[in-house]
Amino acid sequence: MTNTLWIEKLDMLPVEGRGRIRRYIEEGYGASLSTFYRCLLSNDLIGAIQGADEENRAALPAYVEYLTAYAPAGCYGSAANRQGWRGLSGEER
Repeated sequence: MTNTLWIEKLDMLPVEGRGRIRRYIEEGYGASLSTFYRCLLSNDLIGAIQGADEENRAALPAYVEYLTAYAPAGCYGSAANRQGWRGLSGEER
């Protein structure tokens, strides 16, 4: 049985964020990310706030909850983790 909770819980995020976060988790570091998402995934709160639009700024608590409770381990937390994330294999999706 595969763990799909990370997919099911994407609905806690703003609509645009759902697609961007899902692509990043599935595809890895090569996925196109704005400054907001790069900083968010690297645990750079100040950079994330500076790069966020109004919707994403308001949703920061939801992003933090999603990442810490549902996102696959190792895909966030530092710039090194973000840059090293290569995405999930087909079996883990």
